[in-house]
Amino acid sequence: MSFSLLFPAEFPAYRSTPPVFFEDLQLEGIFRAIVSKYMEFDIRKYFYTIPDSPETVRYRQEIYRDLEHNAAMLSGLKQYTNRLLACEKCFRLSRQAEDQLKKGSYLLLTCQNYLEALKLLQKTLLGADLSSRGFAKCRGLLQQKFDDPDFQKFDRAVRASFSQMEQLQLTLLVRDQEISVLEDGPEADQRSVPQDDTEADRRSVPQQLKRLIRAFDVRTDEAWEQAPEDVTNLFPAPLETSPLENRIVDILKKSRPSVFTMLREFASFSFSPEGDSFVQLKNELCFYLSFYEFEQQLAAAGYELHVPENIKEGSVEITGVYDLALAWKNRFSGTSVVPNDVSYQEGKSFLVITGPNQGGKTTLARAVGQCIYFMLMGLKAPCQSMKAPFFERILTHFEVEESVETGAGKLKEELQRLKPMMTMYADHSFVILNELFTTATTYDAEIMAKKVMDHFTRHGCLGIYVTHIQELADETTQDGIQSMVAQVDEHDASVRTFKIKPMKAQGLGYSDHIVKKYGLDAEQVAQRIAGAIGGENG
Repeated sequence: MSFSLLFPAEFPAYRSTPPVFFEDLQLEGIFRAIVSKYMEFDIRKYFYTIPDSPETVRYRQEIYRDLEHNAAMLSGLKQYTNRLLACEKCFRLSRQAEDQLKKGSYLLLTCQNYLEALKLLQKTLLGADLSSRGFAKCRGLLQQKFDDPDFQKFDRAVRASFSQMEQLQLTLLVRDQEISVLEDGPEADQRSVPQDDTEADRRSVPQQLKRLIRAFDVRTDEAWEQAPEDVTNLFPAPLETSPLENRIVDILKKSRPSVFTMLREFASFSFSPEGDSFVQLKNELCFYLSFYEFEQQLAAAGYELHVPENIKEGSVEITGVYDLALAWKNRFSGTSVVPNDVSYQEGKSFLVITGPNQGGKTTLARAVGQCIYFMLMGLKAPCQSMKAPFFERILTHFEVEESVETGAGKLKEELQRLKPMMTMYADHSFVILNELFTTATTYDAEIMAKKVMDHFTRHGCLGIYVTHIQELADETTQDGIQSMVAQVDEHDASVRTFKIKPMKAQGLGYSDHIVKKYGLDAEQVAQRIAGAIGGENG
């Protein structure tokens, strides 16, 4: 059986490293925040691999909508993923164990966790109101598995063996610096604490136990050192046996030999979770669960995510788009992130954003890129609403420092990075270019930038070009260009509003206002120098 909650058809070859645009769009920090609670699960590759069809986008959106509308199933799905994580850990231990008794024990626990996980999943899905194709198919395949005679036989065999193992119950009696092993039975409660125990004896038990635990080399945590009486778990690593546990097993072998015979026989039981589709589902579910929990954290900080609409025809329209990386960084500071609207007019392929430095140009370009990425992943995007066609890939080129290691100049490095973007990956991509050719003359930079945008436009791409060159935003001299300008406060040009509006390029850098605001224009500097000289002469 081949089935996925991420792809409706064939599985792709997953990426093991982040795409190039992750750094430019500051997605790596967002990604770390999303997966921080799920580091034990193999889900990185899912966020690194861009789906190859709009059908996959819709398929994932349906599944995520089911999760949102069935809040009660979230707990069951998390229990399911954790059970399978324990299943895989037990299986690894069974493969590593040389002793047949341990091998059989671990394999039995592997099977038990696997069965319990599948029963949890079935109960969770049967109790949910599902509309997605993915979950509906998963529920159907799961029912087929439970109806399979071979699976039923497997279930009975595991339950019968596990019931024998559960008979191994005992009481550890700590008294007079000795540990006694008492098999549990009707009289166990009477034997566990002798009647002649004094209060002093009972107070000394933790200290006695502490010494005995050290003597038997049982690994414990710092709690034993600080407050041994508060420790409730004698064996902090339940899947790994200590010398004390081995001694206990030696005692029990004599009274319950049939149980240990069964465990040795179970070592040759034919079962492996590797390659099982339902085991693989745990990681795919964590892809959705991790993002859902991330969304809840954002909502608590006042930021909303919304489902993008993937359209067959038309251009990109986004309202209330904001930089998710900046919002996550500022979520506790009380500093709000300014949203903007982006809408490509008919026949326009590139938004050319100009305006003052530190006015939010790059932030908007990055935010739009983030929206495109999350749309392609079938997840919610940082905006109020969004309509966009499917893009085959995201291409970005942000300004970088000149590399001393390569020995190449900055312009040469930019061209070397642009070449594969333009020759191998150009078709039907979303392109973000940020402050290119800054080391070239304005005339040369303008010519090269126009050729670059024209190339991407001819290959069916949409994009954003952030630049300080006002001529590039002239809609009358180049087809497909739409100008947007970063705004300043109408009363104080030194104050950036971080709002960016569609309008004709202003031809103003506003640097003179910044210089004057901080007392650094020529007249102010001259006055300070004159004052300093006058003070010395006085």
